[in-house]
Amino acid sequence: MNAGLQKTSLVNFPGRVAAAVFLPGCNLRCPYCHNGELACASFITGPKAGADSLNEYVTIEDIYRHLEKRASVLGGLAISGGEPLLSPALDGLIKKAKSLALAVKIDTNGTIPNRLRQILDDPELSPDMIAVDIKTSPSRYGELTLEGGAGTAAGDALVQSLEILGRTNLYPALRVEFRTVLVPGLVDEEEIRKIAEILPEQGNWLLTSFVPGNCLDPAWNEKEPYCKSKVTNLVNLAKTLYKTAELR
Repeated sequence: MNAGLQKTSLVNFPGRVAAAVFLPGCNLRCPYCHNGELACASFITGPKAGADSLNEYVTIEDIYRHLEKRASVLGGLAISGGEPLLSPALDGLIKKAKSLALAVKIDTNGTIPNRLRQILDDPELSPDMIAVDIKTSPSRYGELTLEGGAGTAAGDALVQSLEILGRTNLYPALRVEFRTVLVPGLVDEEEIRKIAEILPEQGNWLLTSFVPGNCLDPAWNEKEPYCKSKVTNLVNLAKTLYKTAELR
């Protein structure tokens, strides 16, 4: 299996110089996804990074070699996707990073709670940071699932994952970040309120503006982002509901 590799990143793991790995495959099909090639692939073969891409597609063994070579200057490994909790390569990547004294961050969509619990409960796998992308209110996840998927089940799974992350025994060892893209038609005042209701107290909630372009569904490249005042209003609403909410 091949995966995307960004050899050095200053943004994928806040506060650390890190390598970033992007594992293929995802159980959601968000129409605005900017990693559509990864989301739709169970594996990737060959060098498929575009000319404007920061990532290379390499083997897992190549990633291990890069981490070994650069461990002295890297502070961490960020593992994203796709949805990394689906990948058979995840455990090995975490263990390799830990063996090199690198901190580990995992980006997830939060819809695979049993796997999340397994990782958090295993000292050999437990990461230093988890970032959960919360797409919209749980009841609307049916708009994001694979064709024929159970939207209610996906939304319920998200709630279960957030309940797991609410366990006080995880802190302060674990750092948690929640991220929501302010996508017109998917996130408005009602969704902000519903998301705030299910967030555990620990963690930071980062909201960001939708940016069209390179969307999984090309029609979404024509969707207009919210205007500045609308974004400000949504972020201000979030701040009244969750103490760490802020605009990224």
